[in-house]
Amino acid sequence: MINLNPLKKIVFVFLIFLAIGAYFSVQAVEVIRGILPENVSIVAFSPVDVFVAIATVVVAFALMFTLPVVLFEAIKFIKPALYEKEKKALFKFLPISIFLFLAGAGFGVYIMAFFGLRFFAAMAAEYGIQNLWSLSSLTESLAIIGIAFGLTFQMPLVLTFLVKQRLVKREELASARPLVLLGILILAAFLTPPDLMSQILMALPLYALFEGTLFYLHFVQPKEKKKPMKIVIPKNPPKEESKPEEAGKPEETQAKEDDKPKETTKPKEAEEK
Repeated sequence: MINLNPLKKIVFVFLIFLAIGAYFSVQAVEVIRGILPENVSIVAFSPVDVFVAIATVVVAFALMFTLPVVLFEAIKFIKPALYEKEKKALFKFLPISIFLFLAGAGFGVYIMAFFGLRFFAAMAAEYGIQNLWSLSSLTESLAIIGIAFGLTFQMPLVLTFLVKQRLVKREELASARPLVLLGILILAAFLTPPDLMSQILMALPLYALFEGTLFYLHFVQPKEKKKPMKIVIPKNPPKEESKPEEAGKPEETQAKEDDKPKETTKPKEAEEK
C-alpha cells in the first residue's frame, strides 16, 4: 500500500505558506514597487492582470518555503538505500544548498533587477517613451531572475561534488582560473543589460564563489593514498647438483649411435657349415 503521509505533509505546508503569502500580498506588491524607478508606472492591461500577478507572487513564496520540506521527504525516502557516508553528506549539504538558493534569488531580485530595471527605464525615457509596465509581466520576470540566480549560486556544491567523486582535481580547477573568469564574464554579458555596472555586479559574486570553493576544497579534497613500495629481496637460487659425467650421454651422441647400422649375428649352425 502506498504511504501518502509525506505527500499530505508537503501539501499541508504548501497551503500554510500559501495562506501567509496571500495575507501579505499587499506588502509584496509594495516591495516590488520599491524596486522600480520613479518614472515607471504599473498598470493592468486586462481584468485578470492583477490577479495573475498576485497569484504568481503568492505561489512563488509558498514554493520557496515548501522546497526544504520536499527535499527532506525525498531524502527520507531514499535514506535506506544510502551508505552512512552518503547520508552525512546529504544532510550536510542540504541546508547549504537552500541558503545558497535563497541568497542567489535575493541577489538577483534586489540587486540585479534593481539596476537592470533602471537601465531599461532610462533607455525608454531617452527615446521619449512612457514607462507603463504590466504588473503580471513584471512579477514573472522577477520570478525568472530569482530562480536563475538561485540555481547559479549552486556552483560551489557542484564543484565540491565533482572533486569529492574524483571526477576533477582541485589543481585542475585552479589552473583553469582564466577560462572560468572568461566564462563568467560572457555569462554576465548575456544575462545582464548592456552596461558595465550590471555585468560587474553579476561577475564579482560568481567569481568570489568560485575562489571560495577552491579555498574550501584545499582542506577537504580527498588525498590519494600512496601505495607503499615493496622491496623484493631475491632468494638464494638453488645450487645445481653436479651430474656425473657418465650419467647419460648427450643427445647428439645418442642420435649418432642410433644412426649406426646394427650388426647382425649369424646363427651358430651357419658358422659350423
